[in-house]
Amino acid sequence: MSYDALACSSSKVAVKDNLIGTDGLITTFAQQRQTLLKRTGDILCDESSPVRQFDNDRAAKLSAVLVSSLEELKVAEEELVERTEALADLRDELEQRVRGAHQLFELAPACLLVTDIYGTIVDVNRACQQLLKRDHAGLERQPITRFIPTDGRRNFREELSRVVMNDGVNDWRLQLVRPTAGPLTVSASVRLVKPLAAGGLQRLFWSIRALEPDGAALDA
Repeated sequence: MSYDALACSSSKVAVKDNLIGTDGLITTFAQQRQTLLKRTGDILCDESSPVRQFDNDRAAKLSAVLVSSLEELKVAEEELVERTEALADLRDELEQRVRGAHQLFELAPACLLVTDIYGTIVDVNRACQQLLKRDHAGLERQPITRFIPTDGRRNFREELSRVVMNDGVNDWRLQLVRPTAGPLTVSASVRLVKPLAAGGLQRLFWSIRALEPDGAALDA
């Protein structure tokens, strides 16, 4: 899940909310049109209605107003249907973009992971699973502090709070501990991804490179 994927996910939520709202409006307009149509029929067909006491000219004007109102409601309903169809097409396009972006994320050669702003892992790619010596199930919903040496966890949390406040960091040097391998020094590039939709959650997007003891990247 890249920056684009996270943004698309937020957009997808917003589109879904718009679709739900638009469907509700269509239903309301359809109900209003049916109610107005019924009332029109009742007025024009009821022999005991006071309308029957009006002259033909006034009755014709009343009919014209009612018919005009029905036509306006019908046009509004058609416009809402078109809007819903356009939003549905946009939703499908966004879903395709999210799937494509997540595939790129999953197969990227770099170690990539997504956490919440407190460091709880939300998603990891295959390269990151290999680096941390854990499968996806063993990493998802785990705090990233689990891979930080015990004596450095307090400092890590404090620095993570500063990273969030500054919207990210470019070269954060960390030491990671792994269950089936020795500790590893890494450089982490972290970016804060803010939601586009109201009520969405902020995420941290991490790109991690393993370093040699002298600080050089292992793949350099």
